[in-house]
Amino acid sequence: MKKIVVLGCGYVGRVLARRLVGQERTVRATTTTQAKIDELRALGAEPFLLETDDPASLAAALHDADGVVHLAPPSEDVAGEVERIAAACGDGLQVYLYGSTTGAFGQPVADGEWIDESTPTHDPGDRGRRRFDYERALEGAGLPLRTVRIAGIYGPDRTLSRSLDREGFVLFEGGPPTSRTHVDDLATLLLAMLEPGAPPLAIACDDEPAPTLEVARYTCELLGRPLPPVRSLDEARAQLSPAALEMRLGGRRCRSIVREGLVGALAYPTYREGVRASLRAEGRIR
Repeated sequence: MKKIVVLGCGYVGRVLARRLVGQERTVRATTTTQAKIDELRALGAEPFLLETDDPASLAAALHDADGVVHLAPPSEDVAGEVERIAAACGDGLQVYLYGSTTGAFGQPVADGEWIDESTPTHDPGDRGRRRFDYERALEGAGLPLRTVRIAGIYGPDRTLSRSLDREGFVLFEGGPPTSRTHVDDLATLLLAMLEPGAPPLAIACDDEPAPTLEVARYTCELLGRPLPPVRSLDEARAQLSPAALEMRLGGRRCRSIVREGLVGALAYPTYREGVRASLRAEGRIR
């Protein structure tokens, strides 16, 4: 597979595109923002300004791809967008890899339940439902679909350090253990899922789900700064918007039963290794 389109080349896509270019693959990296064109070109990719509601634009981006890695968020018109994507893909397409979310599994049936690739979807919220519907639509369109359901993504410039610097960031007791994935480990998994024989579904997550408060406390220790005030869950309910509260309380304990066969050990098996490396890359610690 030599020609890959990264559909929605943002934070994760840039890491992936750099790896693909390093493997001497031809990479077309799409964006909907003119200002990002030069940044994508600097990666060694062919930048492409995409209009997802325009069939001609999609055809120009996708028609000759061997593989597509879809990392763009879903639009409001799921059925129409997927129909346009399927029509734009050429006959030579071998893999359509969709970056979904662990939210597509929905809420655990029981407290403390672990979610893996065999777990059925159960009552996803609005955000998870849209991703789940997108997965189903891609499958129904007849694309050679593989899916990676992704836990919370972090890495350099995506640590809690910036949130902790922001006045009004709310930390509270009682948050659930939440799975995460370092962007480098995620890129490694995405590469593996492009290869022949990869499974139809994999979860991108590390080995140790942890509450946000625990990760924030560790981040503060590394930075040598005090932890901001910690509120009760009831206080957080009064201060956070419903959407923000849903995101913070919607954590899932995930593990992958297929990852070892795909990529072996993670570079960052827990948040501790990943946060430390990320803060070093940000220049925040030595």
